[in-house]
Amino acid sequence: MPEKKSTKQETPKTKEPVIYIGPSIVGVATKGTVYKNGLTPQMGKAVEELPALNTLLVEIGKITQARKDLKNKESAVSICYAKAEEYAQKKGAKG
Repeated sequence: MPEKKSTKQETPKTKEPVIYIGPSIVGVATKGTVYKNGLTPQMGKAVEELPALNTLLVEIGKITQARKDLKNKESAVSICYAKAEEYAQKKGAKG
């Protein structure tokens, strides 16, 4: 039987900190959270579950453009934000 390779992707540590510009997600992140030394385990798991969250993790130097893109409903950032809102609602819902 072939060995199953792990599909888990390690988030590369960037030289520059990133800021989360998505909606707050209970137990994961708050809008505006800055990650200086990689992602927290909670955010890492959330990114695995919803890769669109990567688009909402923006280098500090690119925050102005990303915020402009959020205002355009057809931009990738805006679409990912909407997906993150759905994810946040599911995470916040008590079973």
